Amino acid sequence: MNSENRNPIIVVAICAVIAVLVLVLGVSCSGSNNAGARDWQSGFAKAAGGGKLTTADLAPAGGSCSASGGQLAVAGSCIFTVREFGGLFSFGPPTKRARLLPQQAVTVTLSVEGTRTEQSAGAGDTVDLTFGTSGGSLGIRCPGPGNCVLQLAEAG
Repeated sequence: MNSENRNPIIVVAICAVIAVLVLVLGVSCSGSNNAGARDWQSGFAKAAGGGKLTTADLAPAGGSCSASGGQLAVAGSCIFTVREFGGLFSFGPPTKRARLLPQQAVTVTLSVEGTRTEQSAGAGDTVDLTFGTSGGSLGIRCPGPGNCVLQLAEAG
């Protein structure tokens, strides 16, 4: 073998030695220190939690309603359109989330990416909202007389 043929073998041998050293050091030094894992795991959990859905993301599309300052006011029934977000090369959150807190009995309808769900909620209940980058619609119906007031809070 000449020196040109030995160079790839030497490089592979050095990489193998480094890999074995990293493995041995990782196994011997790790012990049972699971307390350190919480730091980086919580960072990933926060990243996967999504962005915050605000009243600025909502546009009234039908009915008599308004959205401002973290509060939704609905007279009878209303549909809000949740605007698309992200874009072609978005590196932002893949979802936007919020928690809806009704002050009286309401029926909430969500349409997200072709799936429609409906949920009835009363005063003190919470309705979790999650929308993907394609947006969707949020329908609110007040079964009783008068206006409904709902708070749009940060998802928990």
